Amino acid sequence: MTSAGRPLPAVTEINRPYWTSGAEGIFRLQQCPDCARLIHPPALRCQYDHATPQWVELSGRGTVESWTVNHHPFYPGFPTPYVIAFVNPVEDSRVRVLTNLVDVDPDEISAGMPVRVTFEAGDDGDPSEVVWFPLFTAEC
Repeated sequence: MTSAGRPLPAVTEINRPYWTSGAEGIFRLQQCPDCARLIHPPALRCQYDHATPQWVELSGRGTVESWTVNHHPFYPGFPTPYVIAFVNPVEDSRVRVLTNLVDVDPDEISAGMPVRVTFEAGDDGDPSEVVWFPLFTAEC
């Protein structure tokens, strides 16, 4: 668990760049070199043409596709309410990133709302295994 109470992801060789690029303040997703689609969650091959994806740096900007406000305390120490959302990166609206919206009034959220990435560090006490949660907040 992190200090904020977020459960930590299972980091693998396939998804490591997604969970660690926040240390550099960079939002990265995979992209197919053939069809140029962004890919999320990380995969070994593009589901459309089976090319090997490459990690690319994105702007960190996106739009809210859909969201829900959770009031149930699923994880001890993780404060409620919190907003779970699908965000579409501006670089490819076909891809969805499941994330949390932070520092946003839930009553002010709307479909198509512009957001930008922010990162929250998390670890289980081992500083060599820090993950960086890509979260989104309202774009000013």
